[in-house]
Amino acid sequence: MTFTVGGENDAQTLIVPICSDDIEEMGGIRLPSWLQAYSLLPHMGERGELTWLHGRIGERDALLVGCGENSRLDTERIREAAGNAGRAIHKHKKERVGINLGELLKRCEHSVPTSEAEAVTAWVEGWKLGTYAFEVYRKKQTVHTEVSLQFLTEARFEVLNKAVRWGRIYAEGAILARNLANEPPNMLRPKTLIERTVEHFAGTKVEAVVYEGERLEQQGMVGLIAVGKGSKYPPALLELRYCTDETLPLTALIGKGITFDTGGISLKKDFDISDMRMDMAGAAAVIGALDILAAGDVQANVVVLIAAAENMPDGEALLPGELLQYPNGVSVQVGNTDSEGRLVLADALIHAQRFGAVEAVDIATLTYSCGAALGSKYAGIWGEDALVAEISQAGKQVSEKVWQLPLVDEYEAYLHSDYADICNISRVGEAGATTAALFLRKFVQPSLRWAHIDMASLKDVSSAQGWHSAGATGYGARLLAQFVRNRVSNENVISKGDSRLL
Repeated sequence: MTFTVGGENDAQTLIVPICSDDIEEMGGIRLPSWLQAYSLLPHMGERGELTWLHGRIGERDALLVGCGENSRLDTERIREAAGNAGRAIHKHKKERVGINLGELLKRCEHSVPTSEAEAVTAWVEGWKLGTYAFEVYRKKQTVHTEVSLQFLTEARFEVLNKAVRWGRIYAEGAILARNLANEPPNMLRPKTLIERTVEHFAGTKVEAVVYEGERLEQQGMVGLIAVGKGSKYPPALLELRYCTDETLPLTALIGKGITFDTGGISLKKDFDISDMRMDMAGAAAVIGALDILAAGDVQANVVVLIAAAENMPDGEALLPGELLQYPNGVSVQVGNTDSEGRLVLADALIHAQRFGAVEAVDIATLTYSCGAALGSKYAGIWGEDALVAEISQAGKQVSEKVWQLPLVDEYEAYLHSDYADICNISRVGEAGATTAALFLRKFVQPSLRWAHIDMASLKDVSSAQGWHSAGATGYGARLLAQFVRNRVSNENVISKGDSRLL
């Protein structure tokens, strides 16, 4: 797949994004002359609609891509339209394609705060992510026609070429996260996850340190050791350092990396738990975010921490009722071994503070209750209000949204233990996602700016729609990369509404 920017148009197919409002004023839509005889119907501009207008032999076709109301057009809808269009173009085996996003934005400029550069970046992201498929282990794999897509414009070639580059970088970071989360559990053990990640960043500005075996014990990482002791595949913590500007405050991005979660001795009771191979989607997210930062040579000071383990029942497995004594002095009663994610994240939070981080963001597939509250469009987020606001802004920019939920101090009583400082599960059947966040707060010093993201309900989708493909979503990679990038000075901003194209 190639993306180019130019004024000449030799495309065999013209993609025309349209809004439902445009149908009434067709003078604003420039179709090839041989297609203007077609009657366009109102539904063709609806969100998600695709309509082929076929030219005669030797003439170009047009693909109308519905974007919904023009008053609601934004980069999210452009990204969706790109994914839908990409799949349609591949299905019909078109090779040379052209699109003029500038015309779409002109028709909507009275209501849309989106620049052409932002639209191009979103289109590239949506196309690459929407046409993604995880088929590594299929005997018969989909063979796509090589497509060349040209963004048609009269000027601003340099700006739009930069926009194309960032669209590729963001999409490839999310695809890396998807590839990792989609892997079957027998192909991605804790050590495999770490080895693949270290290999991926070899030759870049990323430095890697692995803590395993005795080194885990020396660091007092009791959560990882406890959770992983039921598996023959040992746990580890991976530390990835990316620093291109030491004057910036150190940010820790922490990902839960449970490569398979059976629940341990507190065995899961669901009929099909094969999606528990994606219990490392938080780790995949921070790896994907780091890939974006490194590929874009972003000015940043970041440490990425991946707490990797496999949660299995075994004769040596962690038992409900066991006591864990963390290095920060907090003792934990293990009430349920299926609440293991918070135990390993506690290790990583302590390590981040030892490392000198002034702020930390952890992301994890932590609770089902968060999805019950927010559904599958928003991840839950808790933490310092100002930090949460920054992450929320980044989420809006890349269509990976978060919704702040409260850290209710009174709910700490739900984590009461008769013989430890705290229990890893609530004794009350409510606010499970919030009590999980309150548990993690026990391992955060007051001086550390901290936010926790629960992405359990956003880790995967069942079918292709918009810029999502069936399987892992890669959620969090673009969100966290954008959060870090937003720290860069605004001096070089070339878009209207954000720093996407610094």
